[in-house]
Amino acid sequence: MKVLITGVTSFLGVYTALQLLGEEHEVIGAVRPGSKNESVLTERGITKCPNYRTVYMDFDELPDAECGEEHFAEFVEKSGDGEKVIDAWIHFAWDGIGSAGRENTDIQIQNIENAKKAYIMAKLLGAKKFIFAGSQAEYGDGNHRSPRPISPYGKAKRAFGRWATEQSLLGQIYDKDAMQFIHMRIFSVYGDGDHKTSLVNTVLKGSLKKTPVVLGPCVQRWNYLEVRDCARAISILIESKDTRTDVYDIAGTDSRVLKKYVQAMNEIAGGGAELEFGIRSNNAEGGFNMSPEILKIQRLGFKQEISFEDGIGELVEKKRLELEAG
Repeated sequence: MKVLITGVTSFLGVYTALQLLGEEHEVIGAVRPGSKNESVLTERGITKCPNYRTVYMDFDELPDAECGEEHFAEFVEKSGDGEKVIDAWIHFAWDGIGSAGRENTDIQIQNIENAKKAYIMAKLLGAKKFIFAGSQAEYGDGNHRSPRPISPYGKAKRAFGRWATEQSLLGQIYDKDAMQFIHMRIFSVYGDGDHKTSLVNTVLKGSLKKTPVVLGPCVQRWNYLEVRDCARAISILIESKDTRTDVYDIAGTDSRVLKKYVQAMNEIAGGGAELEFGIRSNNAEGGFNMSPEILKIQRLGFKQEISFEDGIGELVEKKRLELEAG
């Protein structure tokens, strides 16, 4: 299959590209011109793969989504024999994912507009699936039946998801083979290459350097999934013939109180950190419980392969070597 990935230089984008390339799919990585993160594609060996190529895409140069498909046609390069250009489009591109950015309404509104542009482009390129990297932040203090996102970030992800779902279902009224909208709600993913200020990296750094770690209350239920397992789940969504336009929670089978996760990280790394719970306030999403429903993705064949203890243990060994190397 031929898969285009926007946000390919992101943490999830890199691992998803590697997973798909390992399965001999053709991957097209869409990169923003002048991206400071493009080098990660070389560092991770992606650009060496014969089935990979980079294209440069600036959403700011595309028409407004509300202009309609006809205004996008000139930006789409169709193949001469009438065959589809791509089979699937995965949309990871999303600005403002840090604590401050999640609260920035202007950034999140622009994200919605860019995601709509991506959806229209995917449809014109002949994709059969548009796979969107949503977030557990869309649930907020609600539930699967009635999500109530708290932050502008969660609200924006949900707003685009509702728009794209409507577009897909309307298309299927007229064409049973219309593009599916696969709305992933990804819970908490960790692994090598994640942001240095992530909770996992912060705790492991404190433990290995034997320094205090200042934390929030950490009393909510949480769910961690290793990034390679996440990439496998995404690959299944692309390849499966049993998907439909729907929401799919992407998470592991092991949910715990966050404090228990933090204590386990510290213990695996040698127990060197002094964990100071309850000093910091919760982030933009609040302290709500994670309650993933993973039966839908499991029915498609997904099975978590990397336990939390194994994943953290592997990460600790890598970080130890980095510290020893200076």
